[in-house]
Amino acid sequence: MESDKKLDKLESFLGRINSKVAGFQETTLTVTEKAVKEVMKLDDEIFSKFYRRVAELPRMPTRIEISEDFDSIFGSHGPTLASAMVQHKRSVRPSRNVQASKNPLKMLAAREDIRHEYTEERLNVAQLESKRVKAEKINKSSEYSEAALAGLASKENFSSVSLRNVNMSEQTSNNSAVPYKNLMLIQVKGRRHVQTRLVEPRASSLNSGDSFVLVTPEHCFVWIGEFSNVIEKAKAMDLATFIQTQKDMGCRASQVQTINESVDTQGSDAQEFWTILGGQMPYKSAGPPEEDERFESGIVETNCIFRLVDDKLVPDDEEWGKIPHTSLLASKEVLVFDFGSEVYVWHGKEVTLAQRKVAFQLVKHLWNGMFDYSCCDINPLDPGGCNTLIPRSEGAN
Repeated sequence: MESDKKLDKLESFLGRINSKVAGFQETTLTVTEKAVKEVMKLDDEIFSKFYRRVAELPRMPTRIEISEDFDSIFGSHGPTLASAMVQHKRSVRPSRNVQASKNPLKMLAAREDIRHEYTEERLNVAQLESKRVKAEKINKSSEYSEAALAGLASKENFSSVSLRNVNMSEQTSNNSAVPYKNLMLIQVKGRRHVQTRLVEPRASSLNSGDSFVLVTPEHCFVWIGEFSNVIEKAKAMDLATFIQTQKDMGCRASQVQTINESVDTQGSDAQEFWTILGGQMPYKSAGPPEEDERFESGIVETNCIFRLVDDKLVPDDEEWGKIPHTSLLASKEVLVFDFGSEVYVWHGKEVTLAQRKVAFQLVKHLWNGMFDYSCCDINPLDPGGCNTLIPRSEGAN
């Protein structure tokens, strides 16, 4: 129930992020501004400022009666057309009854059906192009998805948010999907491909031939067995230092505390170490030298890798029983890594929320289901063979 509530909160949060992404990727052309503009007019449509006024011109008769010739206009002193050819042309000249055309500029100015103003509309083309170019530059220089970038660019009001005090240790529920617990004991064992596996957090899980890392919210211990090889010691120190400096796995320890089995057995750090594990009790001694290599090959064979295909967890035959590698972690994949005592779910950044919900429910069924490691040389739930309640194969040592 707690996990379902967390998924519902995640769904609502992703819904808000997707709405911000929709606004960030707006591609619809909309009108951002409207303005009424007036059409520019000619300064002098009828050339009244170019020509002089009619009143300034010398007065002339407004109408002249024309008879057969122009003698009445120019008077008797003008030249006379007397030749027979001129008289003939005058007699055959056709009469013009076509009305002279009016001034086109005056006619245009007198029309009332012509609009002298218009509405100017400004679109958001420039804004869309600017957003597109900016988003393209960000996507090229960033490894995050568009939803993640929109979430980082959003401005939320956190005034009403109450933050949890990190100094307070909280009890993690068994149904929680947090990838760590408040008490974890990690076994570091191997020579070539060193394996780090969760084991039961009690003193009987230890042995003198390996190194162990104990992680709690307040402490980070490194317990080095007396006969632990150099590679195991170095790997355990590297792992503990990373957890402590990066505050990983819920650990907020101020330093890494190292305990050597053969040197410091009764110090204050050792006493605190045994107290966290529930008290000191007998544990196994170191095994034969070839045990590390047998452990490496045997524990790797128990690795189970699934892929989410059409709402089903399908075993990956190519990667089953092998050491997983980072090239499997694709952005569109949902992968499940079952290491026996640990089960991890990988969600790519392009995986939908519906696929995440389906994968989480399937993994819960896988975790609560039956297990059978009878065909394996090593049982990953109890690699040291310390718990008699966990069945072991007949060929296991």
